Amino acid sequence: MEISMSIRRSIRRLHRGNQKFATMQSDHPDLTPSELQLLRHVGFHGEVSQRHLAETLGVDKAMISRMLQKLEEKGYLARKEDENDARSKKVVALPPAREIHLEGKGLSEQFYDKITEEFSAGELELLDRMLKKMADNGRELNQALEGKKL
Repeated sequence: MEISMSIRRSIRRLHRGNQKFATMQSDHPDLTPSELQLLRHVGFHGEVSQRHLAETLGVDKAMISRMLQKLEEKGYLARKEDENDARSKKVVALPPAREIHLEGKGLSEQFYDKITEEFSAGELELLDRMLKKMADNGRELNQALEGKKL
C-alpha cells in the first residue's frame, strides 16, 4: 500500500511538473494556466461537451462556463448546440486552440525527454513497458466499471 501511495504521488508530481513546464514555456501571456490546460484538452479532442470539461478538469459547470466565455471572446473556441441533447453544449476547438494543443504536445515531449535523458536504453524500455501495463490495467478496470467486462 505504501508503494502504491508513493507511485501515485510520483505520477501526480510528474504530471504537475509537465504542466508547469509547458505553462512557463508557453508563448501565450494572455492565458492563465487553467485556460491553457482547457485549450490543450479541447484542442486534442477537437470537440467535447461542457460537462466533460467540468468532470475532466475537476471544475464546476459555472466556472467552466465563465472560462469558455472568455476563451470564445479571445477567438480560441466556439460553442454549439449538441445534436443529441438540446440541453447540452459542445465546445469546438478553433485553429488557435489546435495550435496550443500541438505546442503543448511538443513541450510535453521536451519535458519528458529532458527528465529521462540520463536513463539507459534498458531503463527506458523497462519504464515504457511498465507504463503501458499500468495504462492497460487502468483501461481494463474502467471498462469493467462501465459494465463492458466482468
